[in-house]
Amino acid sequence: MEVDMNAMKAELGGAFVLSWAVFAMDLSTLTGAVALAVVWMAFGGAHVLPVVTWCHMLNDGDGDVDGNYMPNGMRLLAQAVGAVLAIVLATEAGAIETGWAATPFEMPETWALLGTIAAGAVWWQVHTRCDSAWASAFGLMVLGGMMTLTGAHEMGASLASAGDGIADVIPAWIVDGLLVGLGARIGAEIDNAI
Repeated sequence: MEVDMNAMKAELGGAFVLSWAVFAMDLSTLTGAVALAVVWMAFGGAHVLPVVTWCHMLNDGDGDVDGNYMPNGMRLLAQAVGAVLAIVLATEAGAIETGWAATPFEMPETWALLGTIAAGAVWWQVHTRCDSAWASAFGLMVLGGMMTLTGAHEMGASLASAGDGIADVIPAWIVDGLLVGLGARIGAEIDNAI
């Protein structure tokens, strides 16, 4: 397996900047959308958010044809490392208490589950049809209430806290990503059928 080091550096840097920004803003706001668009432009080619990587994994993007999921698995790892580094910097290696606590994981109820899938379908169409980081970022801002946008930050916060809450963070990270990715896949299939 050949690792694209430039992609890994972009993921690490993008996740670092975004996680650092999470301390100051909510990503589902106008300010958060602008920050995300700027990060995507500055770190061209980086997914930055785990939900984006999951969408690529479930839509044969980035070399995942024939079941080769390693490049995107490495992206997820780089995102978590970037988030850990940002959290260590922002908290002065734990000297500043953030009050972060993992949200207890609960499987989404039917309507929330369907809403997350629908959000993934709609956002993936915006993301793949528009050549603009702005359109994609604003699409996420609009749909942010339906999907988790802070997956790498949550994973980084858990890792920086010596694994505190990891039993809640990992399933949420996987389930949210899979639901959004499944929605992206369904959206792509509907688009192909029309």
